[in-house]
Amino acid sequence: MSGHKIYQLEGVRAIGALIVFICHFQIIIVPNFYDSFYKALYPHFGHTPTNFTVISSNLMINGNLVLHIFWALSAYVIFKNFFLYGSSGSHLLASSVKRYFRLMLPCAVSIFFSYIIYKAGFIYVRKLGVETLQQNLYLIPPSFLHALKTSLWSTLFNYDYYDSYNGPLWTIQREFYGSVFCFALFGLAGRSYKRGLLYIVIFIIAGLLEMYWLNSFLIGYFLSDYDFTPTNTLKVKDTIQKINNYIATHQALIMIAVLFIFMVCKLIIYKHLGRMDMINSFLCSLVILLTFRIHFINRLMASKALVSLGKISFGIYLLHWPIMCSFTSWLFIKYPNHTTGFIWLLLSLSLLLTITLSWLFYKFIDLKSIAVASKIGKWCNNYLTANNNPAQ
Repeated sequence: MSGHKIYQLEGVRAIGALIVFICHFQIIIVPNFYDSFYKALYPHFGHTPTNFTVISSNLMINGNLVLHIFWALSAYVIFKNFFLYGSSGSHLLASSVKRYFRLMLPCAVSIFFSYIIYKAGFIYVRKLGVETLQQNLYLIPPSFLHALKTSLWSTLFNYDYYDSYNGPLWTIQREFYGSVFCFALFGLAGRSYKRGLLYIVIFIIAGLLEMYWLNSFLIGYFLSDYDFTPTNTLKVKDTIQKINNYIATHQALIMIAVLFIFMVCKLIIYKHLGRMDMINSFLCSLVILLTFRIHFINRLMASKALVSLGKISFGIYLLHWPIMCSFTSWLFIKYPNHTTGFIWLLLSLSLLLTITLSWLFYKFIDLKSIAVASKIGKWCNNYLTANNNPAQ
């Protein structure tokens, strides 16, 4: 097992968590943000928002793209050691069990955190206005048994947005399913020389079924294979090395090309909103490639500030929603003078509270969840190995 942690990815997670935070703040607190933003630009760009302003704003804040990056990063990190050292069938099954507990335990804490706030009467989001999303939150009564059921089962196997105490957890079911699917894929293809054809077939089928979240997992899986498999043929290794050398030699050109690709993709999304998941699934692969191969991005993502924030990014993702639906919503209602300065102050206070609680969450919940999940996974692997190979 490699002892080297991929610190750059913590920086990517940090920025991703902040973008999700800002997107959800906008959705809950200032749902008319983009209308106001474009209205302010009307005197300069005419009576309708131009493609330029739409593409620019979507390029800066894009929560959907962040989710695809998270899914791809999960597969990339999980399968690093699998491609480096290989794995047995019992280990893959044990890894699926470990993955369940790794996700379930911290999610359960966030669900009960939200449940306690709701039970105490501190959820104020439904009093903000008449927005459809706001009025459909927390319609179910606070119930300990319901919180327990959603923690142990529904979040990972049968998620229902309107039956949950923590809205953003809809991504966790896909996180779990994508992980298990890739475990099965590794069990089927492993590091065999002909796995490339199988990759193409599965990727195309997932795309035809419009399971673009799974395609993002597969992209992370493929890139992990690309970067870490030591048993590739000399021809494959030579091709990979040539690609890496070209990117390293022409970094400015690559950056310009990628930015152009981003702008073109955003223009397509603007005209064809239904293609958003498909396009963002593709774009997440560029983000991971650039993170490791463009020097200044590599250094930025590995900076101490972003790495520290990346460590608590899972906590930020799990806790920010109940905080916004309680503390943030309460302040918004209590002080009705909603100037631009007040909105920025509200955003800052909410982010500060979220980061503080996320640090505590990381120290006392997330790290312990990782340790517990690892012990369960190790026990399961030992049990399966012993029963499948009695001689050992």
